[in-house]
Amino acid sequence: MAIFMTGATGFLGRYLLRSLLDAKREMVLLVRGRDLEEAREKVVLALRYFGEVDQGTLDSNVTVLLGTLDRSDLALSDSDRRRVVESCDEFLHCGASVRFDLPLDDARVINVGGTQAVLELARDCMRSGSLRRFDYVGTAYVAGNRTGVVSESDLDGSLGHKNTYEQTKFEAEQLVRKAREEMPITIYRPSIVTGDSEQGHTSSFKMIYWPARVYALGLWRICPGNPETPLDLVPVNFVSDALLAIRSRSESLGRCFHLTSGVEGDITLKAMSEILQNCFSVAKPLYFVNPGWWMRWVHPLLRVLTFGKLRKVIRGGELYVPYFIQNPRFDNSGTLELLEGSDVTVPRVSDYVENLFRYCVATDWGRRALPAG
Repeated sequence: MAIFMTGATGFLGRYLLRSLLDAKREMVLLVRGRDLEEAREKVVLALRYFGEVDQGTLDSNVTVLLGTLDRSDLALSDSDRRRVVESCDEFLHCGASVRFDLPLDDARVINVGGTQAVLELARDCMRSGSLRRFDYVGTAYVAGNRTGVVSESDLDGSLGHKNTYEQTKFEAEQLVRKAREEMPITIYRPSIVTGDSEQGHTSSFKMIYWPARVYALGLWRICPGNPETPLDLVPVNFVSDALLAIRSRSESLGRCFHLTSGVEGDITLKAMSEILQNCFSVAKPLYFVNPGWWMRWVHPLLRVLTFGKLRKVIRGGELYVPYFIQNPRFDNSGTLELLEGSDVTVPRVSDYVENLFRYCVATDWGRRALPAG
């Protein structure tokens, strides 16, 4: 039977989709679009990221359904809903809004409401006796403002969250954990997902790339943060390979896995800044300042007194400052356990991060095609 998947046209989703199609799996994809033709074209464009698209494989193994996560019924027609129930025995829910700055209610509609809607569709499959597993992609940053080491079984939001993305993914995971009492569910928590570890390829220059670019272009040299703050990054190819390896193991059901670099593989903010300085040949190092003093006294003035590109830097940086001040570290022992004996290994950030920034240089931050060789 087929796998029902959300988020297939996203950055991680396209890696998962490509690998599942390579494994000859039949896929039923929920894709947003003005019409079915546009939704199908989105799938083609997502796969074209890897090169030429095998139209024969698409025609025989992929069914695209027009729908959206911001509707309680997923905007599926009655016939499409029946098609899912009758033909799908596995669910892979990785669709979400990853914006940090969405208003809370808007983020909830997609991340919480969308998850609830997909769970309800999976329940319909379960009632028909066909549901074998439900794989949910969350985030390690449901840990929010916690510090210290967070285990894979922890879900404690008592200290709050840095933004609406973290908060709504925390609320969504609460729903998934509740549903786990009645359904065969596995939860995956990636940390900050970056480009491919080998070639550095990425289709998105957000997240860690935004502050890196600001520093590399000489737009800003001051970091209101703690130089010893840990940063946990994971390349997209590892997240995809690890998730697929884990979901192939029946003992993964009912558990939660940190797809993270972990305590042994993360990196400090200071060490990252030194790598940035070297990769982009920047003369002046990043200058760390006390974040409490800076955000209370200096930042409000800069917001008012700066203009143009510098004002965009000041205001855009607000989303990232909380991650420069403090972060948890993630125990990934369950992931290591289930990956043992496979060909998937957890990469250390320091072993591949320069590849990411070399790609930024080679493509001028995505403005030009990668040069031959």
